[in-house]
Amino acid sequence: MLATEEDLEEFQRVLKSYVDATSNHSDNLHVSIQKLPGKSCFIIYEFWQDRISWMSYLQSDASKNFQRCVIDMLEDPKLVSTMLLPASWWIMTNN
Repeated sequence: MLATEEDLEEFQRVLKSYVDATSNHSDNLHVSIQKLPGKSCFIIYEFWQDRISWMSYLQSDASKNFQRCVIDMLEDPKLVSTMLLPASWWIMTNN
């Protein structure tokens, strides 16, 4: 997500709130943010127990509020890319 320069601080505040809510969800295995150096571009990585959990979370208040809040703070529409991995891979490599 490429945030506008004038909305950068507000975007980061809303993003932190989203990450806090997401990381506290029982089916979320991990969430992290990567900020590209020298840009106001952020990549969100989310690992979920399964696809159904993730799709369900997209309908949650936290997810919908985040999507609604950031839409006007972005330079371009956000790009969502999904890579399905077995949860056992995440659990095995992080224990």
